[in-house]
Amino acid sequence: MDGLYFRVSSDRQTTENQFEDLLQVAEKDGSGRNWVAIREKLSRGVQEEQLASGRLVYRVQPEVVIQLTRDCVYVEQGKSGKAGNLSAFNALL
Repeated sequence: MDGLYFRVSSDRQTTENQFEDLLQVAEKDGSGRNWVAIREKLSRGVQEEQLASGRLVYRVQPEVVIQLTRDCVYVEQGKSGKAGNLSAFNALL
């Protein structure tokens, strides 16, 4: 596996619900990456935020996003695929 990419296009979505499914697949890739450490970074870096609507959303702290990029895990938050400005996706490519 070359890398993992998580994208959230609005405040109504979260990346957290994507993490577990993709990490389970990634752990079987045979790449030798330390997926335990990557999972730990993700769990430490996710913060809860309550919106004015009362809805609870999860975001990954920006400094953790940078650290994860070094592990070929890319997180893009608050961007629509229609916008065409997906810098993390372009970095993955």
